[in-house]
Amino acid sequence: MELDQALEPLRRVLLERGTAGYPETVATAVEAARTALAGGADTPSLWELGVLPVWDALEARRLLAELEQELRPVLRLPATSEACNWALARYCLQDLLDGGLDPLVAAERVGFALCPADDPGSPLWPVRGWLHLAEDQQEHCGGLTKELVAELHDLALRLLAGPLS
Repeated sequence: MELDQALEPLRRVLLERGTAGYPETVATAVEAARTALAGGADTPSLWELGVLPVWDALEARRLLAELEQELRPVLRLPATSEACNWALARYCLQDLLDGGLDPLVAAERVGFALCPADDPGSPLWPVRGWLHLAEDQQEHCGGLTKELVAELHDLALRLLAGPLS
């Protein structure tokens, strides 16, 4: 495994750390540390995080802050909050396409949590439009149609190929 690929789960955990409710568990951070170690990354904080008990959230936060400083050059984390949101949107959209995330969950996170509420020019704005269609469809049809889910997948592909790449 190449080092950059091994650091990808840690990069994601560090990006999500600033978002409410993420990472979902300390176990996610511990697993990311183990993946980075297996790929050749080596820092004292990484080793500590890799063996951390899953109940120790305070220590996980401390270690993640240290790791962000220790590995900043190789992690290539975005410098602005907008760039962080775009990076998180990429992860979320890719999870949707890979089948790891429910379409509504992915769309709500991208369309509301990561898209600036006051910027209709944001590349993520069309996801909000899809959410309005989804709400109508759920109310009138009892759920999402395959066609509407396919539209979200097409939108995700366009976003990943274009403005968020």
